[in-house]
Amino acid sequence: MRELREWSALTYRQLAAKAEASGRVLPASTVAAALGRTTLPRADLVEALVTACGLGPEATARWLKVRDDLAAGRIAERPDDAEPPAPADPPIAPKPARRRWRLWAIAAVTTGVVTAGAIVVAIRAGDDDHHGRLPNGHYLIKPGQIRDGSLCLGEGRERNGRTDRPIAAQMPCANLVPDTYLTSLNRDVYQIEWRHPVKGVGCLRVDESMLTPGALLSPGPCTRAANERFLIEPAQPAEPGVYRISPVHSGLCVGILGGPAETTVKAEAEQAACSGAADQRFRLERVR
Repeated sequence: MRELREWSALTYRQLAAKAEASGRVLPASTVAAALGRTTLPRADLVEALVTACGLGPEATARWLKVRDDLAAGRIAERPDDAEPPAPADPPIAPKPARRRWRLWAIAAVTTGVVTAGAIVVAIRAGDDDHHGRLPNGHYLIKPGQIRDGSLCLGEGRERNGRTDRPIAAQMPCANLVPDTYLTSLNRDVYQIEWRHPVKGVGCLRVDESMLTPGALLSPGPCTRAANERFLIEPAQPAEPGVYRISPVHSGLCVGILGGPAETTVKAEAEQAACSGAADQRFRLERVR
């Protein structure tokens, strides 16, 4: 569970807020105490923590089953200094890291990597598994308020000049750099990769795992943390090829800073309260 918390990239207070939003009670002090112990946690605590970390009902059920099996003595608990057991279905080996990933971020924070048995089964899907409505591939992501479809999410900069880091912004679709690639991680949950010809591969993430509206989206090394996983599902009211994009860790929606009236080039993408407005409706066009 400690590894899961590190993997989520959420603080104790953020986990408490996420749990409260889902109708569960998980005080930050309780999280800290539970993760500091070596005894088996209560089932309700496991459920609240796993859900707050951004995992869905099926993964949560698997965690609870492992917890119940441990309590009943059906499986043995692994000592902290023991080698982790090989999972029944080993995860696909990670692709070799590209040194240029670091060019995406001014400062990258390393998160824990989940490696053992049930944890891997619970939170990780193979790169080639297609769980959602959209197959893995290259896409143009077009904000809905741009009626002529000429702008796409691409690499921009903060218009106020606060930083010079790359961020997601409305940019001309023609000759767009970098390429955007969607990789399915779970049912309708995707990693949004930016594949740059010079900087390599990076993943869009919500800045600092923020849970409140106003956070920007920027690329960084791909870790599959909760703040770089996005639920992509059909927008409502339904329209063919139009989707809502929601950061898994916050449950908010991706939109454009300035809202549906913002149709200018370089307008930043942001995490916002879900409104169903045109700037939160994205047309996804597969390009190859």
